[in-house]
Amino acid sequence: MRHIQVLELCREKFGYYVVFTPSIFFILGLILSYKLVEKTFLSILITRLNDAWEEYDLRSAVVVVNLQEGTSAVLVPVFTYVAEVYTGRFLMLFFSTTLCIIGLLLNYVAVGNDDSGQLELQLFYPALGLMTLAEAAQTVTLQAFLDDQFRPMDLGKDRRLGCTKFWWILVSFVAAIFAQFGPLTGFHSRKLALVLMGLMGGCFLVFLLGKKCYHNVLTIQNHPFKQVGNVIARAIANRNLDYTLTTQPRVPWLRWLDRAAEAGSVEQVRKVKLLLMMLPLWSSFLTLSLVSASGTTFFYDEATSLTEDNCAILFLHNLMRFTTFAVSETSSYVVGKLEEKKQYNQQKMEVVRIGIGMWCCVPCCLAAWVTATRRQHDTINVYWLTPQYFLLGLMSGLSEDGLESFYESQVFESLSTFGPPFGELVMGLGKFMSILCVLIFSTRRFEWFQSDIGNSSLNKYYILLVVLSFVNAVIYCLVVCWYKDDAFLVEDEENGSFPQQVGDQIQLLDSVAPRSIEGRKEKSSCADTISEPSRNEVEVEKEEAMGIASSIEGQRISRRTVSKPRESSSRDVITESSSSRQEEEEEEEAEDVLRRAVNKFRRLASRAARRRFDSTLSKNE
Repeated sequence: MRHIQVLELCREKFGYYVVFTPSIFFILGLILSYKLVEKTFLSILITRLNDAWEEYDLRSAVVVVNLQEGTSAVLVPVFTYVAEVYTGRFLMLFFSTTLCIIGLLLNYVAVGNDDSGQLELQLFYPALGLMTLAEAAQTVTLQAFLDDQFRPMDLGKDRRLGCTKFWWILVSFVAAIFAQFGPLTGFHSRKLALVLMGLMGGCFLVFLLGKKCYHNVLTIQNHPFKQVGNVIARAIANRNLDYTLTTQPRVPWLRWLDRAAEAGSVEQVRKVKLLLMMLPLWSSFLTLSLVSASGTTFFYDEATSLTEDNCAILFLHNLMRFTTFAVSETSSYVVGKLEEKKQYNQQKMEVVRIGIGMWCCVPCCLAAWVTATRRQHDTINVYWLTPQYFLLGLMSGLSEDGLESFYESQVFESLSTFGPPFGELVMGLGKFMSILCVLIFSTRRFEWFQSDIGNSSLNKYYILLVVLSFVNAVIYCLVVCWYKDDAFLVEDEENGSFPQQVGDQIQLLDSVAPRSIEGRKEKSSCADTISEPSRNEVEVEKEEAMGIASSIEGQRISRRTVSKPRESSSRDVITESSSSRQEEEEEEEAEDVLRRAVNKFRRLASRAARRRFDSTLSKNE
């Protein structure tokens, strides 16, 4: 009976997320070809260099790989912005796929024939540059374009994202199985480039055939990220002026942004503050990205030195990716269940999740140190590297996905799409730090890295990473202590039960405010604990919040009256979609102002309760 119940539950879940549209069948092939290029070439690039270079040099290979991965990661936010504002996702996919096919063609020519296997660097580096641009453009755009195809079906945001995730994971799983057990693993670099070029070219033609079926989201003219730049530029231009307004949240080191607060721009300043408050958390990921860079370079090079079987190397790679996926899904499920109990703050749980991933860097580097030390003295098997790959996947699944979830809960929804790109940007900076480390520790003073991995002292470098990871985890704990009060303001507002209608919202304000004022009246007899300015502050804050709620109610009523004649008039699709998008943005800002007003009364009631308690204690004394 239990087996039947499990099957029914799985069938129900799969039936909920398995949604078919004519357009996705033209896209799945392109996703499959991109995943095969990623798994068999780009993700294990250092092993391909080992096969193709006539005189292999560990230092040069690590620099090339980190430069490729770092450049790709840094360009992800750029291509995301360009696709959303200028070109649209379809044209961006057309551009990136074309670049990838040209890059594979140049790589095919650069490798030479199967007998010589020599790599012509004059062609290889331009080919790798084109594939880097293609990877950066496809990393986020391809999955977002798949998500766009479910928008006309009106599935709801959660179900739509679930459908996109299901198809993306399904194709990724098929690509991983085919890369692991298919014939691609035994191909020479030249033949592999030819097969991948033919496969991607065929899938690209199928993708173009479905052009008329695709749902293309219109570009955003007034993109929220433009507002971020405008606020920062305005604050810099007004740096010599006095502060006129103080915006929430009150963060001392972001006080300079208040100079940009003008009439109608207070909410824009608040959006920028919430975004920049992520900087301390992002900075703590630099050491983690340094460890991740070692995983894509030194770990693979160690595996290549222990075996010539590409299947074993792909097994370790797939193990890391599967661990990342499993840990990410499991931790997200646990966080969701705890959040349903209304006793846990989502942002605090995400911060704990990231912290566990940070501490996983330490055992990961320790396992790598043990393997590197043992490899220098004994003959070991390639599967000795399994623990460090497993811990690397555990680290990525907890920290990187936790950072994305924390970002989405911290900033406004209009900026939430930049969570993965900013995460890629931070990880890309760590790749460049890895290049700097290789150059420093290859000097005569250290000589940790030589041309061959057998002569290199990777165990010393891994011990350095252990120390850096431990120190970074401690610093992260200190940074997290700063993320309290204002940092969790957005989450606190969203976790409360807020009525949807403004009338109910004002009733809630009316029910909270009198209680706080009655508490202050009860304590008025104790003059040493309550002062007159505090009562005035209560009245001012109440009037301010009630004024905000009334103005927002008026805005909503005016929008409803304006929208009625629009329903009967005939406008073209572009005008309707742009106006609806503007209404959604206004609705979002209005709801945020209301939440902030109610949150102010909540803090007001909390202070009143504390003062009543102090008054009771003073009377008893």
